[in-house]
Amino acid sequence: MTLVVLALITVGGVLGYGAWRNAFYVTIEHTDVHPSPDPLDDLTLVDDRLEDVRPDFDPQRVDRRDYEGWQINHSAAVIQLDCPDIRPDRDTAMLRLYATYADAIRESESSGLVVLPSANMLDGVAKQFDDGLYAALDLACFRGDAGFSPAAVDFVEALFSALPPDSHARGFLAAALQLADRPVQLESHQQAAAENWLEEFQADPSRSKPISFYTWNDDLRRVWKFFRFLQHDFEQANVAVPREIADVLASDESLRRDYVELIDFYSKLTNPADGLNLNQLIGSDAELTELARQHHVQLPVVSVLPASTSRETELFNRLFSTGTAAQTNLMVELIRQIRSGDVDLTPRQDSGWYDHQIHALETLLLPTRGKESQKLLLTAKYKRRLIQAFQAMITKRRETHARQLGRIEATAAIPPRKIRPRLRVEPCATFYLRTARSYAFLESFLHAHCEADLGQLHGWREGGERENDLQTELGSMKQLFYGFYLLACEDIGLAPELNDEEAVDVDAAYRAGEAWLADLAHRDLAVDTRVSVPVMYDPAVDTTRLWATLGVRMVKLDAKYVRPPQMRENPQSPWQLVQAERLGDVTYVIAVDEFAEFSLPGRQTLTRKQLRDLADRHPSKQAFLDALSKMATSGR
Repeated sequence: MTLVVLALITVGGVLGYGAWRNAFYVTIEHTDVHPSPDPLDDLTLVDDRLEDVRPDFDPQRVDRRDYEGWQINHSAAVIQLDCPDIRPDRDTAMLRLYATYADAIRESESSGLVVLPSANMLDGVAKQFDDGLYAALDLACFRGDAGFSPAAVDFVEALFSALPPDSHARGFLAAALQLADRPVQLESHQQAAAENWLEEFQADPSRSKPISFYTWNDDLRRVWKFFRFLQHDFEQANVAVPREIADVLASDESLRRDYVELIDFYSKLTNPADGLNLNQLIGSDAELTELARQHHVQLPVVSVLPASTSRETELFNRLFSTGTAAQTNLMVELIRQIRSGDVDLTPRQDSGWYDHQIHALETLLLPTRGKESQKLLLTAKYKRRLIQAFQAMITKRRETHARQLGRIEATAAIPPRKIRPRLRVEPCATFYLRTARSYAFLESFLHAHCEADLGQLHGWREGGERENDLQTELGSMKQLFYGFYLLACEDIGLAPELNDEEAVDVDAAYRAGEAWLADLAHRDLAVDTRVSVPVMYDPAVDTTRLWATLGVRMVKLDAKYVRPPQMRENPQSPWQLVQAERLGDVTYVIAVDEFAEFSLPGRQTLTRKQLRDLADRHPSKQAFLDALSKMATSGR
């Protein structure tokens, strides 16, 4: 009997404890919001400190937009920008990749989200124009359109005709002309040499396979192959062919002048050459190593039409000239070197358009170099977002120049209840200003040194020519980015700093920016934005490293005042500091590009179509990279 009672007491105690325990313990679901490991994790990023940001109050710097009947002055205000983590359980739409900015914007707006035009998106518009402009200028140079004289093909044919009948260079130039659909008569042994040149060229897809916008039509494919073939690097052991062609230039002043103009054109349209050109051989028997030192070029090679250099190719050639880069993330290494100051993006005296374009990206990595840093408080997460923008933008800008860039190896109003930042564009003011200045540089160069009539040329898009002529469109793009700069400055209360020689019509630029932002249904935003570009071939592991943008996704951007603005009811009223309790924050979503770095076997590259087909089948970054890995393992 006693045992039974004890047993019941024990059971009751256990049940009672269980009931008591369940009353005080609940199940908590935990969702991991930490981002996946990323190469950028190696970079040290910290939140800005408010005490380091103290802009002065300027009573004249009034936002031209009224705030519910009041005037607002941001000049002494500071806005904090943050990109909160994406929660996979709540923010599933933020994880989706879209082919176009238009698709991403439409989906976000249909969900009731407030879309803020991102620096990526505005750069995406510039990308469509840049591609069309470069395609038009490359075609015009190739064909002799709109004042480009002589046509590059005619020039090479004239060189061929001027060579001695027994010249070893005849086979090389004949191969180039064949790629341009301009076949010439050759002796049988010279025809065999030409076929050998073509076979070697076609065997290397990193040279011969058209990528970027050069797949749009047959003419652009010919342009790619013709110019890429003539970029062949002749080393000291094979210098006889380029020296024979240089002898022709030395004996014909007209041909030599045309050649120098062609070299100079691409040194400004993209960048100066990474190796020697034929003109630098004339009058000297020195070896290529010595000539490269004399002419301050990177590589001791000579080409008929040399490729252009860039800061990233200079860096990678320096870092990996004697060793493999297999274990190095090239993009992170480039970012680290720029942030440390070892790579300076400031354009040099002889820089071309590409250097000016990349300089525009500098403040994405070094925000304190932009004047807007006086008005913004950036969190470490937002700085990471800017670095991700740099990754995508340098990829897209490099892809535009893919052919020419060298390979590596009123009445009284009630005060507003809450005062929130009112951003119209992502406030990357210096990026917009430098992009406008890069177009100004290009416009000045083309008008001063190019006899072509840009009014007769039209940029290209995949379906054909763009509507406006290049002269009109280049001026419009320059004005548009000046407008984005002015809007970004006004949004954060930053005084614009324009040089007198820029001669910017401030009001017209401002209106152009406002008009463009009023309707985001622009044709260029509906273009598939996914591209890839080869960066370096590594012979040690026989792989080609590529940078790519895999699609557009949306990211949340939070903005709030951490130092308040001042407001007044009208110009006669005194300015009043907005009290902390009246400050509100705002959440936007911005369209960003998903960047990836990966390797392909051998010298393989991807056309836009190949990349996009693969991305369509694997619509996330990890799925895309996993698919590439499986393809490489299976040898496909």
